[in-house]
Amino acid sequence: MFKQYHNFITDIEHVDILTQIVYQPRWQFGQTSDDTIEPNYPMWFQNFYNHKEFKFIENTPPIIETLANRFEELYPEDYMLVRVMASANTFGLDGDYHTDWPHPGVSFTGVLYTDKEWDRNWGGETLFAGDDQIIASEYEPCKLVTFDSSIPHIGKGPQRRCKEMRSILAFQAVQVDALKERLKIKVGKST
Repeated sequence: MFKQYHNFITDIEHVDILTQIVYQPRWQFGQTSDDTIEPNYPMWFQNFYNHKEFKFIENTPPIIETLANRFEELYPEDYMLVRVMASANTFGLDGDYHTDWPHPGVSFTGVLYTDKEWDRNWGGETLFAGDDQIIASEYEPCKLVTFDSSIPHIGKGPQRRCKEMRSILAFQAVQVDALKERLKIKVGKST
């Protein structure tokens, strides 16, 4: 259901993520997992990618582009990046089950766990819903989890004993023809 890449980032890259993203005051509040569910409970986020223009937004930290390039190596050549963002949950701010793309086999999501340290008792796992089972990816700093974007999943907030926020970087790529069909526009990989 998902693939795990332990130690996807180096220690130096991890410090860059913490200093350039996680510990920065640019967090905004209002990201939702699924805006069709009411009541809707938002989370913290930072957006780094303009999904309408298919490019990084101005002042994106350098580590983001480095990791997006590494993520690009994991998906087929006929896919293109459509999303890069940071998301964070504090106690009580679980996401909702959602999908990142409506159709299987044409979109690929990556979730990188970014906290400096994490204790198993703090929760924060990502749950994936199959036909008859729920499978968990335990939160582990520096681990990337990749999966088909059509799989329903939820990022669980930290448990009450955790005094930190749970932070991740999310990447998504979509097969170019599927993206064209969905958007009914001309899109292509930028060079």
